[in-house]
Amino acid sequence: MNDLLCTASALASLLALTHWARAVPTRAWGDEAASRQTSPQRAWALVLTTLLIQAAAATMATGWAAGIALVLAAWMVLGWLLVLAMNQWPEASLRWAPRLGWAGTSVCALALGVQVLRLGGTH
Repeated sequence: MNDLLCTASALASLLALTHWARAVPTRAWGDEAASRQTSPQRAWALVLTTLLIQAAAATMATGWAAGIALVLAAWMVLGWLLVLAMNQWPEASLRWAPRLGWAGTSVCALALGVQVLRLGGTH
């Protein structure tokens, strides 16, 4: 279970990274894509929300130090891989990166919900 949660925590960073890439002009996805997508302020809100969900899920699975290290490493590695994918396969990365990000974020949120329910029932 912890391995799944760690993987989901890492994948959740793709959600924020793709929204940020759509909020600013990028050559790979077209400079005009920024004007059609979310604003930078909305992207920042999503980034911070994703970071909170990721950090909470990762620390729940591995502890504080390892959880924070996992989230930071995921942002660095998957950010680099997303830039590489955006330049090599722009259509596929535009389609699949948000899907993987939503899947990871959903698993993190589900695991946090289960933990809250579990803690709430132990009165």
